[in-house]
Amino acid sequence: MQEQLGQQPETILPYDMVSLPSQGVFYKNKKKSVKVTYLNASDENLLATPSLQANGELINMLISRKILDKDIDIMDMPECDKEAVLVFLRNTAFGADYTVTLTDPKTKESFETTIDLSVLKTNEVGVELDKNNEFDHYLEVSKKKVKLSFLTPHHERTLKQIEEQNKNAAVNNYMTKQLEMLIKEIEGVRDPMTIAQFIQTMPIRDSQNIRKVIRENSPSLDLTIPVLTPSNEEINARITFGVEFFRPFYGI
Repeated sequence: MQEQLGQQPETILPYDMVSLPSQGVFYKNKKKSVKVTYLNASDENLLATPSLQANGELINMLISRKILDKDIDIMDMPECDKEAVLVFLRNTAFGADYTVTLTDPKTKESFETTIDLSVLKTNEVGVELDKNNEFDHYLEVSKKKVKLSFLTPHHERTLKQIEEQNKNAAVNNYMTKQLEMLIKEIEGVRDPMTIAQFIQTMPIRDSQNIRKVIRENSPSLDLTIPVLTPSNEEINARITFGVEFFRPFYGI
């Protein structure tokens, strides 16, 4: 009987299926949705921990507690999928209304407004991916065909490390390293050294177009919501996941 009671919390946790904006392109199992259970009283201990708020581990720890799927590694989750889970957790705990403080660009005065988190939209992958999650792109200036891929969570972490390591350097190689991660093939050649050498002399128009194509076609959760200011102008409010987003969790 004690054994059954010990197993009970795992087996009866209520949950909903949360659709992933990435549509599974970054996961080996291609999972497009995950089981997410709801915030409970024990989560308040985590959410109220100052050290977690300060070092940024709050989001990863919270999501790992709430996702029930054992075949999803939190480190493999892109930001858009994490954001979708966080919005679900907040909406189911406190409702979709979210009060923010903005500045009226016309009067320069601050004002409060309530936005509806339930209207956030997903931007799906805008290109056709092959079995390697790559897609074709043509460099207009260089006149070459290339294959591109989106940055994975692992790539994002590596780029952050590169940025940190080079913050005091005379020249930061962040931009070319990013291109090395994005470009997988040039005219049928997949040798990383050859690609890296090509990138060093790539016309800047080509490199900027690559970043534009990636930005416009990557899966994402659109975190901007139009808001009408007191001076009757429409501006876009952008949702962020800092302390203010979680403030209701602290009972403040």
